Amino acid sequence: MPQYSDVEEVKRFIRETSKQTAVYVGCDSRQLKDKTLFVTVIVVHIDSCRGAKVFWKTEKVNKIKSLRQRLMEEVSRAVLVALEIAEVVEDRPFEVHLDINPNPEHGSSIIIKEAIGYVLAQGLKPVVKPRSIAASTVADYITAFGG
Repeated sequence: MPQYSDVEEVKRFIRETSKQTAVYVGCDSRQLKDKTLFVTVIVVHIDSCRGAKVFWKTEKVNKIKSLRQRLMEEVSRAVLVALEIAEVVEDRPFEVHLDINPNPEHGSSIIIKEAIGYVLAQGLKPVVKPRSIAASTVADYITAFGG
């Protein structure tokens, strides 16, 4: 599962899929010793039922100590990528998956309203846990291996 280096590669792939194909964008992060690793994924769910192709990219930045700042950076990165590919997604099912748990017992719930509001303000559809598989499962899996 190689990283994508060019968003045009992703756009070409999406253009070649059926209108039933769903596209999910998400981002997750992991704290390393002195860095924060972000993994942004684009999951192209073929015909919304036949498996998927995953495109992903990683970036390490200086460690972000604030949970709120790190989570909002995940949201921002997912939105940016979603906006980059939106023109080719057209009327296919399209969601931005957020690694945020709406349950107040979880730390990520602190940004639920602002994160959903930000995604909606960009004209995109936000999805949170437990349905946000692009962020909470796919990107999380890649972060576990250090990107």
